[in-house]
Formats: sequence, structure tokens, C-alpha cells
Amino acid sequence: MKQAVVIHPKLTSYGGAEIIALHIIKTLQELDYEVSIVTDNYKPAEIERNFRMGKVLEDTEPILVSPFKPVLSRFLALQHLRYSESVMRVLRGLHPDIAFSTQSVIYYVPNAKTFQMVYDMADLFEIVPDGGPLSSVWKKPYYKLLRRTLDPENMGNRYFVPLSHSLEQRLEKIGLPHSQVVFPPCDMIFKPRPKKKQVCLVTRIAPQKNVVEFVQIAERVPGYKFILVGAEADLSYSRKVLVNKPPNVIYFEARIRDHPEFVEESRVYLYTSREPGIGIALGQAMGGGCIPVVPSRGGGAEMVMESRVGYTYGSIEEAAKMVMTALESNEPRDSVANVSQKAQVFSAENFHDRIEQLIRQFTQKVAG
Repeated sequence: MKQAVVIHPKLTSYGGAEIIALHIIKTLQELDYEVSIVTDNYKPAEIERNFRMGKVLEDTEPILVSPFKPVLSRFLALQHLRYSESVMRVLRGLHPDIAFSTQSVIYYVPNAKTFQMVYDMADLFEIVPDGGPLSSVWKKPYYKLLRRTLDPENMGNRYFVPLSHSLEQRLEKIGLPHSQVVFPPCDMIFKPRPKKKQVCLVTRIAPQKNVVEFVQIAERVPGYKFILVGAEADLSYSRKVLVNKPPNVIYFEARIRDHPEFVEESRVYLYTSREPGIGIALGQAMGGGCIPVVPSRGGGAEMVMESRVGYTYGSIEEAAKMVMTALESNEPRDSVANVSQKAQVFSAENFHDRIEQLIRQFTQKVAG
């Protein structure tokens, strides 16, 4: 039987990268590959409880690596480098037919074709000479040491898979071998149903998610309910967000799969992150018929452009106006059915098809 390896050293019970890894494993299994996963956390029951994908992980063979446990926060980068070197020692000993790296571009299997899933541009700094023109000066010595130790610039068997158009453009600019964009798998877990005039966001409460903007927009639209669902990933930041929230913002620390009504009953999904990658939670909400309102820069704007539904904003004041417009809209383009139908471009089925195409293209080249 053909052998495949998925490289995901830190496997948590939440997060978009984990969803991508699981869907890649599922696609490989459907293509009759015997799949192994390089990880520090192999708990199929826990993963199933949170992601509900059946026996996907249970039918995967674990290749366990030690978890990353830094001792001193001051030298975190050097400790992570030492840890990465230990993971690469494991990877160099593997000889699968194909590999997928689903967490960081520094990890690959030298002895096999490795498809690198690319989430953001910062990750690319670690493999571009001197960290690339956008990296900070103080990090350049670290990048040099990383390349000397791990040899991440070895491109012989590596192929990059961008998860958004902006990442595809970046890969093209720096000359790395890559596929066309493959949108992440948004499981359509929410049912399109009658909506209330309320706004929702499902997220980790962390600075990169820009949740404070959700609160600032809500302050300017006091006549409507804003529902924030998530987990407190960054305690100092979450305190800043939650202590100052206005009365119309209701916070629930919960798994959204246990409370789908928070999204299914919301008319608008206010996505405030400006990260370049496609937001899986946003795609899921759109699948449930929520009108997306997003910043004019970042992955959210790309999703609005790709699906041709929703609204973008450039400022807090403009966002408040867009939210009210969406909440009160009677336009056919804002109907639950239309938004849900247009969101299928981000579906898990489309993701599986694209990954399967990449695998088949590779195997055909090998056979030829």
C-alpha cells in the first residue's frame, strides 16, 4: 500500500491548521494511502469530540515527537530552533511516497515529495534568504541560524500550496514552486435558517484576530445585539476586550459546535481579522447564510470578492454603517439562500477535490 505522512508537530483541539490536516488525511485515506501523522498529541477521541470527523485520526498511525516545552521565555526562538532540529531528525528518517506539511514550512521530508500548506507570509520568512525584505532586522540573525541548521531552503522535493490569492502572489514574487490557490476546507456545519437582526463572531480572543474592533463597532451600533463566541487564548488581551465591552455585546466561552444557534440565528457575521489567510469560521458562517462584513484588507476581503456576497469596510465608522445596512437589507444578494449557495466555493468538498488533483498530478508524473 502507498505510504503518506502528514507533518503536524503540535496538534491541538482547535484551530484552522488542525482542520486542514484532518481533511488532508481524509483525502489521502480515500485515495487508499496508509497515512501516518508526525505529532506530539495523538488523542483520537479528543479530536473527534471537537472536530467530529469520524475515524480519520483513529485510522492514522502516529509518529510521536516530544512536545515543545520552553524553559525561558527570553530565549524562546533558540529553544524552538533546537526543538525543530529534533523534529527534522525524525523526518529525515522517513521514506513515504508523499508528505504534507500542515503547520510550518520549515518542516518537510527530504526523501519524499512534500506539499507545504502556506497560511501566512510570516512563515515564509524562515525559508527566504535573510528572512525576506519584510522581516524585522533583529530577526535576520535567527533566520540565518535556522537555515544553516535545518536547511529549509532545500527545494528539491518541495511544492507550496497557498491558501489564499495574496499568498499565491507572494510565492510567485519570491520564486517558490507552488500550485494555484486552494481554499481551506470550510465544513458547512451550520444550517441556513430564519435570521434575527443580530451580529456574531466566532474566534480565539487574541491580538491577531483584532477582536477589540468587534467591540468598537458594536459601541457604534447600540440598537443591535452582538454575540462573541470563543476561547480566551491570550489572557491580557481578552481582559482588555471583555472588560470594556458595551452592554449590547454578549460573550460566550463555548465550542460553537455545541451552540450552532449563535451563528445560525445571526443575520451578520462581523469578521475583524486582517490576516491574509482564508477564515474557516467565516466560510462556515457564510454557509449558514450569514452576511459577511469584513475589513477591506486581508483574507476576509478576498472571500467577499471570491463569493461576491457581503460588505467590506475601511474604518470603524464605515463598518458600523455596513453592519446596519446588512442587518436591514432586503436585497436578493443578501438573502440567506444566496449567501449560503455562494459560500460553497469554500466547502470541504472543493478542498478535497483540489488536494486530490494535486496528488494525482504528482503520481502521474512519477509514473511517467
